[in-house]
Amino acid sequence: MEKTTNCFAVVTGASMGIGRAIAEELASRKHGLVLNSLPGQGLGDLCRKLESDHGVTVYCAEGDLAKDDGPETLYEFVRNKNLEVDILVNNAGIGFEGPVEGYTQKQTDLMLMLNVRAVTILTTLFMPELKKHDRSYVLNLSSFGCYLPTAYKSIYLATKSYIFYFTRAIGSELIGSGVRTCVAVPSAVRTNINTRDRIERNGWFSKKSALEPEEVAAIVIRGMLRGRSVILPGKLSGLFFGLGMFLPEGIMMWMTRRIFRNYKQGWVEA
Repeated sequence: MEKTTNCFAVVTGASMGIGRAIAEELASRKHGLVLNSLPGQGLGDLCRKLESDHGVTVYCAEGDLAKDDGPETLYEFVRNKNLEVDILVNNAGIGFEGPVEGYTQKQTDLMLMLNVRAVTILTTLFMPELKKHDRSYVLNLSSFGCYLPTAYKSIYLATKSYIFYFTRAIGSELIGSGVRTCVAVPSAVRTNINTRDRIERNGWFSKKSALEPEEVAAIVIRGMLRGRSVILPGKLSGLFFGLGMFLPEGIMMWMTRRIFRNYKQGWVEA
């Protein structure tokens, strides 16, 4: 199939949830895609569907970004196909909840390797290519919780804070270049059965502020293309954020501690 654009967007964690919705949003805008996810998650079927529905070229690049060579393998896939990349979407992530002593070493390693290391290395690897274009984008997915230390989600939200500040810092570095950075900080999103269960457990605000992945993707991609550096999807989330600006940190931490005390040890957020 002939390409309808000379450039491609690399989207990680694209087989489900926000990543899949972002891939569909970009395909609907006639943008070529390189999609990444773990093997066995139906990524090939998604690639064929997007090509058929939107007439764009979509490459399937299955692989585990949490492995030592995961980011480099994805980068080499793109380079070996001589593809020009003007959008990098670091969406892949994983999270566990519960008291800090309850995490296994494997769970901790997964969060750090995928949420921190993979995002950092992919950004550094693709940056020279992104700088070749008059306009290109790095879109990183953080979380609404990145602004506040939160009980029972300590490591996960610490990694999301890293993503937030990393994105903002390189955005400052890139002033004067054609690369625009954007960090999305969604609140509750109904991405899978685990997140839906968590939303139900976490009370009124979580239920009322929850969005569907397609809603988040549309808001985020529109904001990215308009040059917004930070995007908080959802009016209720924005209202809560504004309220939090005026409340002492201790009160906010007390509120979130009560919200997330109904944790499930071993629960996963993707």
